[in-house]
Amino acid sequence: MKAIINANIVLEDSILEDGIILVEDNVIKQIGKKNQVNLPEDCEIIDAKGLFVGPGFVDIHCHAGGDVWAHEDPEKMARFQLSGGTTSVNCTIFHDIGEEGAIQAMRKVRETMESNVPGNIVDVHFEGPFMNPKYGANKHTIRPVDKREYNRFLDEFSDLITMWTIAPEIDGAREFITDVHAAGIPLSIGHSEASPEDVFWAVDNGVSICTHILNATGTSISPSRWGGTKEVSFDDAVMLCDNVYCELINDSEGIHVRPEMGRLVVKTVGVDYIVAVTDACTGSVDDTDVNLVNGSLYGSKLRMFQAARNFKNNTQLDMVDVFKVCSRNPARAIKIDEQVGTIEPGKKANFVVVDDDYNISKVILNGKVEVEN
Repeated sequence: MKAIINANIVLEDSILEDGIILVEDNVIKQIGKKNQVNLPEDCEIIDAKGLFVGPGFVDIHCHAGGDVWAHEDPEKMARFQLSGGTTSVNCTIFHDIGEEGAIQAMRKVRETMESNVPGNIVDVHFEGPFMNPKYGANKHTIRPVDKREYNRFLDEFSDLITMWTIAPEIDGAREFITDVHAAGIPLSIGHSEASPEDVFWAVDNGVSICTHILNATGTSISPSRWGGTKEVSFDDAVMLCDNVYCELINDSEGIHVRPEMGRLVVKTVGVDYIVAVTDACTGSVDDTDVNLVNGSLYGSKLRMFQAARNFKNNTQLDMVDVFKVCSRNPARAIKIDEQVGTIEPGKKANFVVVDDDYNISKVILNGKVEVEN
């Protein structure tokens, strides 16, 4: 038995001050105030020292960690992101490594998961290859929908892919959405200029996530039909839909999403459907969280503790809501919320111990302190 003591515990809708969390067999057994929990004899003590203990961060869109891509070395990538508080990470595989490259990458991720090292990889997000070639990096490797190709992935990896991104306006997208939804894989739309009609059809037929809203998107009518008026963009159409989880890349400089636009999305779709993601790519390991290559934006260098801080600073969310967008909502989006995302008895003992600016003191994975600063 282990006990986390002297903790301000961030629960789903409140903060329990001076609390204790009991952990048994890597699972949360009991939560309560200091005077409500009896510590068993010989209990191992983890002292939170009055800091905040929240559910471990969940990142459903992450390509890399530090200087390594997920498709190259998923273990090293996952260790780097664990140091930033991510106790559940989706390895995002991009279209630019080709069909065979993606097959090999997913096999490598599966092997790493089976080894349970470092233990925080949950599955794969496949970003592409069927997207609008006008939007996003490495446009030349985007491919038309190919039923043979996507059935190959479904046959081998339907249990591994927990999120698959497509542009809903391209030829063949509707059949793809129907087939992938039937396989039980959460669908996301992005890298798109889809019309409202295409967005609404997609959501009505199984799409439940939007890949990095307000980033790599456009409008199906450009230029505007009448001067001085605004057409309905892909992002506007998504925000009109109910129950769609919207990924938001919230970097400190407001480059991916301007802070005002981030606040607009939160206000429009509601905090219960905002999902913080890093969209991390390889880059120099330094204090910046934006990745610029030759003056152009190339993903981010975010880790989740930085994303949490940016939601506090850019989007004015309080701590309870920050943990919703960084832990609970992403877990719900890819349907792993029965195990992670909130601090409740029966869930995995995954925690981050932070101060009020989200500086990390400890990262606890499956009841074990893996990071201590």
